[in-house]
Amino acid sequence: MNEQVLVMEWLIVLFFFLFGLVIGSYLNVAIYRLPLRLSTAKGRSFCPQCHHTLSAMDLIPVLSWLGLRGKCRYCHAPISPRYPLIESLTGILYALCGFYYGATFTAVLHCFFLSILIVMAMIDLDTMEIPDRLSVFILILAVIALALEPASIPSRILGALIISVPFWILSRLNAMGGGDVKIMCAAGFYLGAPLVLTAFVLSSFIGAIAALYLMICKKKDRKSEIPFGPFLAVGLTLSVLWGNALIQAYLTLF
Repeated sequence: MNEQVLVMEWLIVLFFFLFGLVIGSYLNVAIYRLPLRLSTAKGRSFCPQCHHTLSAMDLIPVLSWLGLRGKCRYCHAPISPRYPLIESLTGILYALCGFYYGATFTAVLHCFFLSILIVMAMIDLDTMEIPDRLSVFILILAVIALALEPASIPSRILGALIISVPFWILSRLNAMGGGDVKIMCAAGFYLGAPLVLTAFVLSSFIGAIAALYLMICKKKDRKSEIPFGPFLAVGLTLSVLWGNALIQAYLTLF
């Protein structure tokens, strides 16, 4: 019986991983099209270089890129390895959600939340902007999560304000972008106060280390603008997967 349960658990993880690979392929489309104001739901996928419409064989997550050796089938232009990396990352994160949360609706919500974070991080990295619609999508997930757990509304309201209000003040001083404010407000409403605060601490710590490294390597200086969205995405992702465990460990130590 235990072996059957174990097999079922790993089948769930495998399903989440494969589903994540497929969604990751769509995320690549969103990352490319959203900054260009193109529809992510209409139109066939095409090569960014020659604009040739891609066939189904060109769109198999990860495998198509490997089979084509990282080049377009039609114009032989190089295809960025970022495409299979994002597909793989999405698959891994989905698998982790399946592992920690099982075949539950909560796991599905977290998967979509992490998908939005991936798109947000990459677009902010490319353009230094975060599309407002990503915050709206997170708010929709938050409303669904609230409907499943109505008693959590005080924590969610506090979560929506506890980081976004200080961020808003910083944005008025031109020290932070408005997109970061909106994302943290929506994410706080989705996760609740403890987890979004944990995400902020993790994001700040990772961001400070990254900024210090870039300055030591002389790739950036103190006046350089560094997108904070990717660090927020990392912190929020870690909080979704291990935030409760980190909070419990902190409370145990102190």
